[in-house]
Amino acid sequence: MQYDAYMRKPIIGLEEEVKITLPNGKFIRRKAKIDTGARTTAIDVSIAKKIGLVHVYTDFHRLFPKLKITKRNFKTVRQTIQKQITPALKKAISGLYDVRVIPATNGITVRPYIRFQFRLRNKKIQTVASIVDRKILLYPILVGKKDLVGFLIDPSKNDYQEA
Repeated sequence: MQYDAYMRKPIIGLEEEVKITLPNGKFIRRKAKIDTGARTTAIDVSIAKKIGLVHVYTDFHRLFPKLKITKRNFKTVRQTIQKQITPALKKAISGLYDVRVIPATNGITVRPYIRFQFRLRNKKIQTVASIVDRKILLYPILVGKKDLVGFLIDPSKNDYQEA
């Protein structure tokens, strides 16, 4: 493992392997995109299925009311979701940690969040991650900047490293 000589932080690239512990104690390895532009980590539905939390995604999409969220009503709708809808969903869906309204370049989305644990370069990371359908994307996991504390990111380092 390569370390920064001054700060002694592991140097990672834009693509890394993460290790995910399954409920049965075994683990799986998956490629992850390191994304300092994303605040939080996101996992694909297939990962949620493997860790036994796919019901959070399916139940969330079945129970969440259809709301039209625009730039104009964003703050009001977000408050309604936080104060009224999220508490009801957390009671109805076991494993649901939070519901967040995410403004993004492709529009405003509402996502379910779960507690999630993985290893990146042998560092155990306990986090809160959104469950998103990432099947058409190259990486089933996107690691956001909240989970990159303690690492240095070298964009020129694109070699695939094992967890």
